[in-house]
Amino acid sequence: MTNLARRLSTIQLALLILALVSALWMPAPSALAQSGPGITSPGTGSSVQGSVVVRGTASNDSFARYELYFKQEPSGDESYIWFTGNTSQVFDGELGIWQTGDLAPGTYTLRLRIVRPDGNYGEFFARDLRVNLEAPTPTPTETPAGPTPTPIPIDTPTPITQPTPVVVSVTQPNLAEPSPTATPELVALGSGGGNSGGNQSAASGSSQEAAVADTASEGNAITRELGAAISLDRLSERFFTGARWTAGVFLIVFAVFAAKRLIQWALARVN
Repeated sequence: MTNLARRLSTIQLALLILALVSALWMPAPSALAQSGPGITSPGTGSSVQGSVVVRGTASNDSFARYELYFKQEPSGDESYIWFTGNTSQVFDGELGIWQTGDLAPGTYTLRLRIVRPDGNYGEFFARDLRVNLEAPTPTPTETPAGPTPTPIPIDTPTPITQPTPVVVSVTQPNLAEPSPTATPELVALGSGGGNSGGNQSAASGSSQEAAVADTASEGNAITRELGAAISLDRLSERFFTGARWTAGVFLIVFAVFAAKRLIQWALARVN
């Protein structure tokens, strides 16, 4: 009986400890409960500009859609402007993006409207939003002045004056070419007349034709010698090719004959 009581006491103690641990680790009921509908960011009195992410909760037991509006203050309820919405419920998340870049600076109000299927709705607001208003300029903190550094003098080199070049013009003497002096030989050649000129032209023509004929004969001789040399090279190449093939065949026949004799000698030794 005593052992049973001890065991029951131990079990009760363990259950008590487990209950205490569970109570410490379990979140409070308020934390588990879903936050109610409304706009959580930007909060009332915030300063915003540019693309503003609107966050919050848009949910209801009877839910059709939610809508987001804004208006500049002071103005009536008819001044609200729709800018986004959705047919899906949002729980503590992003509701939409509010573009404020083109809005006039001033104070604005955001409105979240949750519409039910029957057309009724609930509204939630974020008021006194300062849009595109410059923040106060911070007062600069005076920095105590330290000792002023003394500039280090820098020696500037003085440019050296370059001497002015002196241009000297040299006049070349005008040397006249000496005129040729007539000699008896030149006079005799000049008095020869047209016959000597014609004979010289005929002689020069004959010499040119002979030079052309000599050049042609030399070309033909070189061509013949080149052809003969090429023929000799081909003949010698074919000769050496045939000699190599003949030597190869001879070596093969000799190897076969030697192998045959070697096999016969080996067989004779075995017998």
